[in-house]
Amino acid sequence: MIKYILRELKTAYKTKTAKVMAISVVAICLIANLAVMAFTLIYGSDIDGVLGSNVLAFASWCFPIPYLATIFFADMVFGTYPDPHIKDSVTKNMSRTAVYLSELSAGLIVSLSYMILAFVTLLVTTRIFHSDITSYDVSLFVENMSVSILLWVAGVSFGFMFLFMFESKKKAYVAFFILTLVIPRFIMFFAAEPFSLAPFIMVRKILISQSFGHIPYIADPERSVPFIIGQGIVYTVLSSVIGIVAYNKRERKG
Repeated sequence: MIKYILRELKTAYKTKTAKVMAISVVAICLIANLAVMAFTLIYGSDIDGVLGSNVLAFASWCFPIPYLATIFFADMVFGTYPDPHIKDSVTKNMSRTAVYLSELSAGLIVSLSYMILAFVTLLVTTRIFHSDITSYDVSLFVENMSVSILLWVAGVSFGFMFLFMFESKKKAYVAFFILTLVIPRFIMFFAAEPFSLAPFIMVRKILISQSFGHIPYIADPERSVPFIIGQGIVYTVLSSVIGIVAYNKRERKG
């Protein structure tokens, strides 16, 4: 498995997508800081929400964005659909389950590397552009990011589940965004006023989107760190089991 994971990582980091994603991460961090600087210069530093010290706080509200992008990180590793009937020097002694778990492990490593890149870039650029960043701002952001990690892991797992379920990447992407974006928005729409339908209110509580909404607010009584951690673990395990079962049942004609 280790050889397979290392091979997938080497291949993934050499792709054009990897370079584009790295550039995008750096660019977004720069744009975020430049935007705050522009608002500060135009409207003055006393306008609420435009102080440099709030950049990291605002970043916490944007955590759903990398969650929705997790399928791109999964796809970087996944590449073409791994035909279970084709064996090479690395996969000849590997079961389909081992192949799936190796792909997932490589995808999580890639995602972690980009998360570290984003964190370091955001921290450095924010410190350069805004001198009023305090250690409290940084510690609060680190806490929020740490709480979010398992939700991002679940997102990567969802990505691999659909990539292994459908040989058509178009179908995999459509299914992923239906699960992570369309269905949650539909549920939250009918759970909110003026509808406030009880079944949707109950289901809303277990949505990853709902948990991301609570994370930035430390004092929110509905922000339960143990629940969020458990939620990430349950969704990761559940989607992995579904993906493994789907891949093991897959029949391909040579």
